[in-house]
Amino acid sequence: MATAERTQTTNPSDLASVAQQVLDLVKSRVEQAEVYAYDTASTPVDFEANRLKSLETKQSRGLSLRVVKDGRIGLAATTKMGDPQLLVDQAIELSAFGAQARFQLPSSISSGASGSGNNVTVFDPAAEALSVEEMVSLGEEMIARIRAYDSEILCEAGVRRLTETTVLLNSRGGQGQYRKSSFALVIGGQLIRGEDFLNIWEYESACGPNIDQKALADAAIRKFELAKHVAKAQTKRQPVIFAPRGVAGILWGPMSAALSGKAVYQGSSALSEKLGQQVFDPRLTIVEDSTYSGVPSSSPFDDEGVPTRRLPLIQEGTVASFYYDLQTAGLAGKESTGNGYRSPESLPGPHTGTIFFEPGDTSFEQMISGIDEGLIVESVTGNAGNIFSGDFSGNIQGGFKIEKGQIAGRVKDTMIAGNIFQDMKQLGGISNVADWVYGQAKIPHILFSELGVSTKS
Repeated sequence: MATAERTQTTNPSDLASVAQQVLDLVKSRVEQAEVYAYDTASTPVDFEANRLKSLETKQSRGLSLRVVKDGRIGLAATTKMGDPQLLVDQAIELSAFGAQARFQLPSSISSGASGSGNNVTVFDPAAEALSVEEMVSLGEEMIARIRAYDSEILCEAGVRRLTETTVLLNSRGGQGQYRKSSFALVIGGQLIRGEDFLNIWEYESACGPNIDQKALADAAIRKFELAKHVAKAQTKRQPVIFAPRGVAGILWGPMSAALSGKAVYQGSSALSEKLGQQVFDPRLTIVEDSTYSGVPSSSPFDDEGVPTRRLPLIQEGTVASFYYDLQTAGLAGKESTGNGYRSPESLPGPHTGTIFFEPGDTSFEQMISGIDEGLIVESVTGNAGNIFSGDFSGNIQGGFKIEKGQIAGRVKDTMIAGNIFQDMKQLGGISNVADWVYGQAKIPHILFSELGVSTKS
């Protein structure tokens, strides 16, 4: 078992000083320059087969420099903070092979388009203050709760903390910095009986350690109880309810791909010509809003310094807007929507932050009670299909059968398939309660009146 003491991230002013050194070296040699500096400290505490497996604090810091030289984009990244000149030389040299720049870096990072400040709280000091011993205790408590229900379950658990500092400076005077924390709990396990293999898990994430570990373990226990009996599904078109996790893992991928400004500009999105048109069920509204505090996917500005905002993507079934980074927006003749995100070694691209599906007017219990035969889907393996055309399909990994308005047990050897643009035109319903998924999206249950279901005979 690996162990390490907790490490704090670098002081933001120290990181900003290093970033400023790089900017001072490069700005007279290029038309535009942007320095992205980061420092992270992660502490994962992992349990396997009911026992503590590892805990280790890992720290990383580095710099990413994007330049525009002779109209072309160059990018270089390093984790060697003591050699800024090498970083500058590499970025300028690589710009000769880069794409033509179609953007102007923001001259102001701290204010939105309206001139008002964008105050987003994504750092909780309680997460950083939590001791490793407390993190271990949380994992042990979740495991003990599961094993008190059934001692044959081989439990896996995780208690993870991440703290990070981000500093962004550019040659047009834009500058901004913020700290972020994330805390996550994972609990689940395997139950093997003969040739029957059952794997259940629950996950929740927030900026602070305010997650109810008992409630999370109890949610896993409820699923173990529901899944002990195997119910046989039938090959036919039938009602399918996607749980919030199923919506995030199966449906949101093709939807977000179709709403990307890059896909729209390239003409690969099925929604390219659908702006302002009714495409989905009128009960469906989806909003991207990374100004929402307390969740790890939010931030005061994106990785290019453009302030985040509330952006309706689907409004009552109508395609309301697409999301853009600076370069894609410039190519398309649009404005960035504050959705330019990156890894330190890559150029920014359009990605979503925090997502909200607006709840409907039907309870989850009412959805189930009205179904004579159908399925509930939480996750699939081998998710396939043409993401840009909206096709999806996969083997149900976590799913349950509904019989005469009741959950009858879990399903095995069953596949689903559909198309978001065809099958979401008229939904069977949207639940009136939405749940957080992965600390990134708040999503209700969504009922499809019919989807294709196939099983092994």
